Amino acid sequence: MEKIMFALVVTIALLPGNTCTNAPTPSAPDRRLPPAASACEIPTCASPPCAANLVGDVGCTTVSGTEKYNNEQKSVGGTVATNAHIFGPFEAGFSSSQQSIIEGWGCTDASVAYDTAGGLDLGIATAKVAKACNIVLPRVEGTNQWKAIVGYCGGHTSDYHFHRDFACLYLEQGGHSTAVGTIVGTQKIYGKWEDFDNRLLPLLDACGGHFGPTPDSPSTSVYHYHAQDRAPWTVGCLGPGAGNTLVSVATCRALYTSTSKGCGVTPETMQIKSGGGTGSADLSVSYTRWCPCFDAEDKNVLPIVELPALSTTSISYTATIVAGNFGGLASAGISSSVPVAGTTSSSSGTTSSGSASSAHSALVGQQAKFGVLFVAMIFAITVGLPASP
Repeated sequence: MEKIMFALVVTIALLPGNTCTNAPTPSAPDRRLPPAASACEIPTCASPPCAANLVGDVGCTTVSGTEKYNNEQKSVGGTVATNAHIFGPFEAGFSSSQQSIIEGWGCTDASVAYDTAGGLDLGIATAKVAKACNIVLPRVEGTNQWKAIVGYCGGHTSDYHFHRDFACLYLEQGGHSTAVGTIVGTQKIYGKWEDFDNRLLPLLDACGGHFGPTPDSPSTSVYHYHAQDRAPWTVGCLGPGAGNTLVSVATCRALYTSTSKGCGVTPETMQIKSGGGTGSADLSVSYTRWCPCFDAEDKNVLPIVELPALSTTSISYTATIVAGNFGGLASAGISSSVPVAGTTSSSSGTTSSGSASSAHSALVGQQAKFGVLFVAMIFAITVGLPASP
């Protein structure tokens, strides 16, 4: 992998040791969901950090929403009911059972997309299908037909479950995004914004959480999760760390040591399409099935490049963006990405520039799968609490 030294600025244009007590192992590896509709169950974690379910509920939604596009299961104006399942990042696999669904995405020969081993996060699964079928995913056909593995809201299947976004469950307005669900105990997951008005996105640990004020706890810092535009999309594990600390990538990986389903699985080389499935370039990336612990370079293989949240007192960073990036539709926008470790910040809340370096392939390796286009620019991190929690 060629190493390039460069400074980064993000310009983002966007579209209008413990385990959970109920962690299941799928009996059929090519199954995408439980065989029948089931009630959502909030996991338990007696002594965090804990492993989250690799298949099945990692939490439950607490609000309902309205679908914006026609898709596999929902029509425009359709209701996404409350208490829907929140799943982790992984698809459990594709087989002939999903032939008509895959063909509906535009794949002429559905068999080329079959992957019965499962354990691919939604981003790389999308890019892999796009490459195998030589199609663009996700995409909008006409004015309101959404083509993707999940709908625009971020979920799919008749036993509706979310893998990402929660796009129709909260509004992009004001300060901190509102809650969309509960992960464990009283811990909630919120929309992706730390402070929408000031364009602040949260710096998160390997579980997908951090400490800070929320609309439900405006004066007391609490551990909570955010939806993300990158894997693990919802949660990677159940935090916080021992002693109320943030969870490192290494600590996350130690929760999933299995060599059959976990971070002990031997990495594979995946053939994917760039831009998260919307680009024109073909990429080869190293990837570990069933490992939900992603580092600052959006990869779940060794060596680890630690997440910047672990080395700063900042809880957010600034991105120059327009609202509305959901579903990873890179043809209409570019997903936000966390700054790499080593970027400096200003305690006054104004931006302070600093150079950052990282190892990337010709198309920024794994980051390209989420549609993040990197050019020579500088990230800004905002220190401290958001102005309008």
